[in-house]
Amino acid sequence: MSRRYALALLCPAILLATLAPLRCYADDYPSRPIHLIITTPAGSLVDVLGRLYAEAMSARLGQPIVVDNRSGGMTMLGTDVLSHADPDGYTLMIGPSELTMLPSLKRDYRYEPGKDYTPVALITSSWTVFAIYPGLPVKTLPEFIAYVKANPGKLRYGSGGVGGALHIAVEELKLKTGIDLVHVPYRGGGQAATDAMAGQIDMVSLGLASARVAEGGKLLLLAQTGPSRHPLFPDVPTTAEYGLPEVRMDTWFGLIAPPNTPAAIVDRLDRATAEVEQQQSFRDNLAKIGCAPAYLPHAAFAAFIADDLAKWRQLIPAMGIPPIE
Repeated sequence: MSRRYALALLCPAILLATLAPLRCYADDYPSRPIHLIITTPAGSLVDVLGRLYAEAMSARLGQPIVVDNRSGGMTMLGTDVLSHADPDGYTLMIGPSELTMLPSLKRDYRYEPGKDYTPVALITSSWTVFAIYPGLPVKTLPEFIAYVKANPGKLRYGSGGVGGALHIAVEELKLKTGIDLVHVPYRGGGQAATDAMAGQIDMVSLGLASARVAEGGKLLLLAQTGPSRHPLFPDVPTTAEYGLPEVRMDTWFGLIAPPNTPAAIVDRLDRATAEVEQQQSFRDNLAKIGCAPAYLPHAAFAAFIADDLAKWRQLIPAMGIPPIE
């Protein structure tokens, strides 16, 4: 028997011997607590969502899910921990929509979506609200656009920081309408909203939950960027209703795992997420924080990420945003 032939016979046996422990490991998964990485600080939308999801998933999986806040580096700190974790299903992360924007925004972004982590399931989506200082002489989004065009470069808008979804939402509005607004980045949306209420800036982009603070005449809510009017703001038109369907900012949040996580573990987590999404209590909790159910199974979620990545690779350079260092 030749050496090459002997190796050919041995290789399948070696492969089966290697995979057998993984199959057994997946069969009893999970058998200990799971760590869930959140890429933002405690109290943020992603943190609150992650804790609601962890509680619901823990009940389905029969093991505690411990939230691990790893904020910093525009999601890169948390993604770094995830990408180097063992692919055993015991380290997971809530992946935000910035994961598909940052490769086109951040010069040193070193992770490739779909390769440096494993998409498990899309959990939920939210969207942005455009709000203005009520002292401006406008009442609707079209009136605001006309006013900005009559005053190019004179009005300022604030967001929660350069490169975030709230920033990109207004840049998309600028790109599609040709208006000239000056961006004022803040360390968080709360301070941006406070300055807009005081008239220090003219416009602010806010998450749905944050926009609730602006109700009662403190800010004028012009439009929301989602597929429909969210129950929190049934009287605020969508951008599509104003004839701007392409101005769309669906921020999304999904479960992702380390690269090369076994399919059996991905399937287990995917099924549990689907079951959680059907719980009315979980759906009610999503609505309270300005989110909406948006479940996609892992194959569809992977395709969704690829499409989103391609979209931002085309749009973000057209916006003319300088690369983030």
